Amino acid sequence: MRIVVIGAGLAGLTVADLLVAAGCDVVVLEASDRIGGRAFTRADGFADGQYAEAGAEWIDTVHHRAHALIDRFGLTIDPNATTWTAVRRWLYRSGRLLGPDQLREIEPTLSDDLDRFELSLAEVAAGIADPSRPQDHLNAAELDALSVAALVDRLGLRQLARLFVSRNMQGEFAAEPREVSVLFVAQQRAVYMLAGAQHGAIEAQRLLGGISGITDGLASALPSGTVRSGQRVVAIEGWSDGTTATVRTTTDRFDADHVVVACSLVALRDVEVSPALPDALRSAVESLGYGAVTKTALQYESRAWPAGYATTEGDAQRVYEPTAAAAGAAGILMAYTGGDGGRRLGAMNEADRIAEIERSQREMYPGLATRVAGFSRAWSAEPLFGGSYAVYGPGDITRFWEALRRPYGRLHLAGEHAATWTGYLEGAIESGETVAARVQASG
Repeated sequence: MRIVVIGAGLAGLTVADLLVAAGCDVVVLEASDRIGGRAFTRADGFADGQYAEAGAEWIDTVHHRAHALIDRFGLTIDPNATTWTAVRRWLYRSGRLLGPDQLREIEPTLSDDLDRFELSLAEVAAGIADPSRPQDHLNAAELDALSVAALVDRLGLRQLARLFVSRNMQGEFAAEPREVSVLFVAQQRAVYMLAGAQHGAIEAQRLLGGISGITDGLASALPSGTVRSGQRVVAIEGWSDGTTATVRTTTDRFDADHVVVACSLVALRDVEVSPALPDALRSAVESLGYGAVTKTALQYESRAWPAGYATTEGDAQRVYEPTAAAAGAAGILMAYTGGDGGRRLGAMNEADRIAEIERSQREMYPGLATRVAGFSRAWSAEPLFGGSYAVYGPGDITRFWEALRRPYGRLHLAGEHAATWTGYLEGAIESGETVAARVQASG
């Protein structure tokens, strides 16, 4: 079979890897000059051989597909793992860096409030028998229509608890609490429950050498010429009938027995598809939300900050060190800014973003040494992506979930937005495996 895959991110490369192994004739069309999509390790300009992730960064211990690729390509896990409960450790507020004891003094109910919030999500998650089908929850319509912001109001969380919930939503989903469906968050918790783990309590790990090692490994394993860069797709034709489908780029034409769309839905909005997509799928493509993440990694000559995560009321939102295991005197501080803050930074040029985040980090840590290098990547400002990863907002599970996860004639969707592990590298791999198996089964 002849297969055209659109997008050389982790989902597209997974599909290609599996279908080439099955004897298919595969071509992967990538609009940019870089493979990997939202897996993007950057070392340019950093001293002491250090690097940081401009995109995807974490692999959880229960992400078995990702770990299988790590083993396959001989990659190594960074020994400095973390749990997401560590995000509660530090808070920069009103000119002070506050630790756990001080936070308890200011708001004694903080830990209990956050636990009540997580318990309410766990109770919803317990009603999701199959995490791949959250729309089957007995109260799906009601819970899907409920935003996280509305749940926070319903629970009566206090000020600091609200701040931490906001930062958690901005970090986990790159969105504001008002933009996230309670049923979607519960679905994410249900995935972990099925994997035998409690969300937030498992270890999240990085890769030594960077996440790009996985996508580079997959691309290197493909036959020469499989991946074609600089091929921006402008049209997909003939996908629904019994004839060969055609994919057109700005320069070339490719005929295929199956077309796998493994790019962001935002990029797909600019592709002419004929015949027109079914209404449910077209609506999902046009309307599904994407998180707005700006990641700003700044390297300083020496490390003058406490270990662990810090939350701030300021522009940086969440600050941590991705170089804890790295050699050298220098170190990198990463600012992960999501939701409204990510969008605001995304409207700036890179130099202004860097200046603003450096100012915020120096407010938190007045003893910071001279900055020697850095970058800032605003995914919401990237036309080929339009955001970081999919976010199912209020009402989106019941409207879009199933439409994004079924085949349409010769057309298949792959990517974390079409996976059970939505928003994760694991989901990108999962969706690639699902589509590859479906294509093979078609004959």
